[in-house]
Amino acid sequence: MTDSEKIDLMLLQTQAMNERLGGVDIQMQAINERLGGVELQIKSTERRLKNEIRKSESLILDEVERVHMILDEHIHDTNKHTA
Repeated sequence: MTDSEKIDLMLLQTQAMNERLGGVDIQMQAINERLGGVELQIKSTERRLKNEIRKSESLILDEVERVHMILDEHIHDTNKHTA
């Protein structure tokens, strides 16, 4: 194989590598876009869960307060305590 043929072969191989790298670059861009979407979904889900937890905590505290009021009324109602 002559030097010229070797150089031509190396050029072909380099071009093939560049084409493959271009494909890899396109794939990486697609992956980055999908990851961006996943990050947005995670943030949205996190916000929604925090709001649901706050609502749930508020409902629980309201119920505890209601039960305490009932118990306080019961304690102060001397008609219900005969002992």
